[in-house]
Amino acid sequence: MVKPLLILCLLISSSAFAAEAIRVQPQRTAVDGSYLYYTDLLRLVLNNTSKEYGDAELVSISRLTQARAFQALHDNLIDVFWAGTSREREVFVQPIRIPLHAGLLGFRIPVIRKADQARFDALHNLSDLQQLGACQGDHWPDSDILEANGFNVQRATKFEVMYQMLQAGRCDYFPRGINEVYAEVSHVSRNDLMVYERIILNYPFPMYFFVSHDNPRLAERLTKGMEQLAASGELLNFLQQHPTTRDIFPLSRLSNSWVIPLHNPLLPERTPLSNKRLWIELPSSTRQSPATP
Repeated sequence: MVKPLLILCLLISSSAFAAEAIRVQPQRTAVDGSYLYYTDLLRLVLNNTSKEYGDAELVSISRLTQARAFQALHDNLIDVFWAGTSREREVFVQPIRIPLHAGLLGFRIPVIRKADQARFDALHNLSDLQQLGACQGDHWPDSDILEANGFNVQRATKFEVMYQMLQAGRCDYFPRGINEVYAEVSHVSRNDLMVYERIILNYPFPMYFFVSHDNPRLAERLTKGMEQLAASGELLNFLQQHPTTRDIFPLSRLSNSWVIPLHNPLLPERTPLSNKRLWIELPSSTRQSPATP
């Protein structure tokens, strides 16, 4: 009788200490170079808070579009999702208001076809750029932001389709965040494309972790973990050293870029713009007028 009781106790003990499953979506595609940044950062936050909240591990579910992912988050079918913010999104689900890349997502560098470099070198005013077609996600806030600023946007539902559209000539450029563009374009399947650093579109657009309003404990855990990383400087170090983002630096190489400031009409009022330790600025010498290539 002792042995069955011992086995039962061991089972109860092991279940009590089992890691909590945190459901996230998988990579959008096999060449989604920025995916590891978010999962590695999320694991770091969970590990740093495990003493207070217990062990946790990430579990991938089915692939979803952004719109469906937010709905799944709202319906408690996934636990954490990462994306750029908007007023609508912050009402629908709970944001963790610590920018994941110190605001660099709002600096958008065009990805173009290498064959079109001379065409883009010849651009010297905003209206010419606005007439070209920019690939963007159908449900991305970026699409609405660009259209509100007079840009011509070609929308697509799936992420991988946008790069295919660009390579097929169905749009002229694909604006990507500084934090993600280098990892994405480095893949061998995109060797006909280039990161066009001469032009940068800029609007305030933080990317956050989001959780359901029905999961306040996880929201509290992620908020504490992210605030600790930001306060200690570890978040900035993570950004500068992670394999998917380290090629961003040094930012001084963008000092001659033509930065085009845009308005973000979707930016929530509670965005912590005044907390300077959460944001990175481009070098002060960066131009706001086109430079001759």
